[in-house]
Amino acid sequence: MKIKVNKKNTVITLFLLMILFFSSSAVIAAENLELEEAVKLLIEENRTLKNARQDIDNAEKDEELAVRSYFPTLDLQSSYTKFDEGQQLPLGGYGPDENYSTSISLTQPIWMGGKVSMQKEIAAYGLEIARTEYEKTVEDQIFSLIQAYYGVLQAEGMVEIRQEALDIVNEHLRVVKNNLEAGIAIRRDLLQSQIEQRNAEEELTAARNNLKIARRRLAQLLNYEAQYSVEKPKTEFDFSLDQDQLFKTAVENDPQLMILELNKEIVKLNQKLEGQYYRPNVSLNGSYDWQGEEFMDEKSWSMTLGVNVPLYDGGKGGINADKQENELQKLANNRQDLLENLNIEVEDSILTVKENAEKIDLEILSLENAAENLEIANKSYEAGVASNTDVIDAQSTYNQAKISLLQSEYEYDIERFRTLYKSGRLKEYFGDVVNNEK
Repeated sequence: MKIKVNKKNTVITLFLLMILFFSSSAVIAAENLELEEAVKLLIEENRTLKNARQDIDNAEKDEELAVRSYFPTLDLQSSYTKFDEGQQLPLGGYGPDENYSTSISLTQPIWMGGKVSMQKEIAAYGLEIARTEYEKTVEDQIFSLIQAYYGVLQAEGMVEIRQEALDIVNEHLRVVKNNLEAGIAIRRDLLQSQIEQRNAEEELTAARNNLKIARRRLAQLLNYEAQYSVEKPKTEFDFSLDQDQLFKTAVENDPQLMILELNKEIVKLNQKLEGQYYRPNVSLNGSYDWQGEEFMDEKSWSMTLGVNVPLYDGGKGGINADKQENELQKLANNRQDLLENLNIEVEDSILTVKENAEKIDLEILSLENAAENLEIANKSYEAGVASNTDVIDAQSTYNQAKISLLQSEYEYDIERFRTLYKSGRLKEYFGDVVNNEK
C-alpha cells in the first residue's frame, strides 16, 4: 500500500518544528540572574569599578615615583658642528673646520632637604584615598545595581498588570457586544469599551518598552550581553531602625569622611613642605667627555659635588603656607556639612522605610476593595443595574490599586537597601561575593 505524502503539510510541520526549536533554545540560553550573582558580575565587569581600580594602580605608581626621586639619572649628549672656515687658534692660524662633542653624565641626589620623604608620605595618603574612593564606588555601584535590578522586576510586574488589564477589558467588551446583540445595551457602551481596549493595548505596549529599556540599563551596568531572567530576591535585614545607632554606624563607615581626614593630612604635609624651601639640596654629578675633530677624540672627565641653598623666593613660600591653612578650614567646614547631611539622610531613610511598610498594608486593603468593587460592577452591568461607565471606573481603580501595591512593595525593599547604603553596610550585606572581588 502506498502512502501519499503531502509535501505542503510536511514543509509547514518542519517550519513549526524549527520555530519551536529556536524558541526553546532562546529560553534555555536565558540565564537566571539572581541579585547576588549580579553583584558578583558587577564587581568583575563594571567599567566604573575597573576605572577605580586603575586609579589605585596609578596611585601606587605615584608612590613609587616619589621614592625614585633618590635614584640617579644618566644622560648622553652628542653634537657635531661644521664651521664655514677652520676655527682661528689663539696663536694664529686655523684649526679644523668641524668638531665632535660627546658627553655622558651621571647625577646622584644625596640630600633634598627632607622633601622626598614628605612627598612619599603624601603619595601614600593619595594611595589610601584611591582605595577609599574605590570602596565608595563599590557601595555606589551596588546600590545603582539594586535600583536597576528592582527596576526590571517592577517593569515585569507592570507588563503582567497591563496584560491582565487588557484581558479584563476584552472580556467586558465581549459582554457588551453580547448585550448589544440582545438589545439590552446601547452603542455608546460599545464605543466606550473599544476606546478602553485601545488604551489598554497602548499601555501594554508602553510597559513592554519600559521593560526592554530596564533590561538594557541593568545589562549596561553589568557590561553583560547574554540573555537573562531575574527573580525577586529573598531579603533578610537585621539592622535596627534606631537613628542614633544607624548614624553612628554611618559615621564609622562613611568613605567621604575618611577621604576628608586623609586630605587633611596631605594639606598639613604640603604646609610643612612649603617650610622646607630654605633647606639645601646636595647632589653629586660626574661626566665623561669626548671632543675634537674626530668622533670620540680627546677624552676628559669631571666630578662635581653641588650644593644649592635657596635664599629668597619672593615670599611665595609664606603665601602658599597661608593657602594651605585656608584649605584646612575648608576641609573642617566640609566635614561638618557632611555629618549634618548624613544625619538627615539616615533619618529620611528610616522614615521612608516605616512609611512604605504601613503603605503596603493600606495598598493590600485597597486592592481587595477594588477587586470586590470590580466584581460587583461587572455583575451589576450584566444585570442591567449599572452603567458601562461604572465598570470602566471600577477597572481603572482596580488597575491603579495593583500598580500602587507593586510600587510600594519594591520601594519598601529598595528603601531598606538604601538604609544599608547610607550606613555603609551594603558590602557587608553581600558578604563573600564582594570580599572575594579580586
